[in-house]
Amino acid sequence: MMRSIPATKKITATSLFALSLLLTGCASSEDSAKDNSIDFEHELYNGKPTLSLSNEFPPETPQEAIVRGDRAYLANDSDLALYEYIRALGFPSQENADQAYYKIGYIHQQRKNYDLAKLAYSRAALIDKENIQYAASIGIVELKMGEQDNARKQLLRAVSMDQVRQGNKTYDPDKDTFARDLTVDELSPLNAYIGLGILADLDARHSDAQQIYQACLRVDGKSQKALTNLGYSYYLSGNLRQAEVINRRASTLYPDNQRAWSNLGLTYIKAKRYDDANDAFSRIMPQEKALNDIGYFAMLAGDYEAAINYLEQAINASPTYYAKAYQNLKRAKKLQISAPPVKLTNKRDAEQTQATVYTITDTDH
Repeated sequence: MMRSIPATKKITATSLFALSLLLTGCASSEDSAKDNSIDFEHELYNGKPTLSLSNEFPPETPQEAIVRGDRAYLANDSDLALYEYIRALGFPSQENADQAYYKIGYIHQQRKNYDLAKLAYSRAALIDKENIQYAASIGIVELKMGEQDNARKQLLRAVSMDQVRQGNKTYDPDKDTFARDLTVDELSPLNAYIGLGILADLDARHSDAQQIYQACLRVDGKSQKALTNLGYSYYLSGNLRQAEVINRRASTLYPDNQRAWSNLGLTYIKAKRYDDANDAFSRIMPQEKALNDIGYFAMLAGDYEAAINYLEQAINASPTYYAKAYQNLKRAKKLQISAPPVKLTNKRDAEQTQATVYTITDTDH
């Protein structure tokens, strides 16, 4: 009977809903519960009424319950998957309970039920304290919840365990060179590294963030998360040339990724290439909203002449009264009176600062 995943396979085996053969094993007498139902006022269940979920006989082992949960998840029935994973917790042996908790957390994370996701991941980590992916998942959820200090501790713990696994003796999270000294391989939890990169960007340590994202890309050159975050990091640091290169690559590889197009549009606005920004924004939003956003960001940058131009276009393009654009236009005209306008130009200005309403953590780890 399998009771634990070998250390070399822990990361990938728990990060995917793989074929359930990995979880099957022999049944013991203690696994067979006379009453293996579980109270579905359960704190980790928040789906539809359970009476409608399964007409099958109750599972005889926790492995069977997890197999059923995996099958339901792959069939896009996440309520039934939650039901089965929670039933796996109702056996005396608690066989594979950590994996059940992890999968419960994963479903809640996808549903943006971050409190429940954190609770489930934390219980998995209590059972298997050395599992790298469990620690990484807690950190990612805490980052999404805005708990930056807690997230940093969990993500650093996951990365530190991964560096030990790889035998990296130069890594020291307390050194300024820690980002440069990281080693990443195919078994590394890339989500933990990307989460640390996001935290570095939030702390305005853009060079560290970029080194972390680049380390991830050396393992997976088409990583959607690494590319979009790297492009945004270059944008934040004012490296508009590299921001354009990376954001164009991300939007080309993933044309349905809204964040890649918004990053590219923001990069063009910062370079005062407003028509190019309009082309990028128009891929992900209506024309009037694209024009309004360009006008808004141009206003924030102090380019009031361009701001008024694009906000007026937004109002004219909107089929209905566009209150937000009118408010922005009024504000831009008021600001223009008290400050000299900046002439519209196509020259790149890498030193221009840009306030932004887009937050770094508003992205998929």
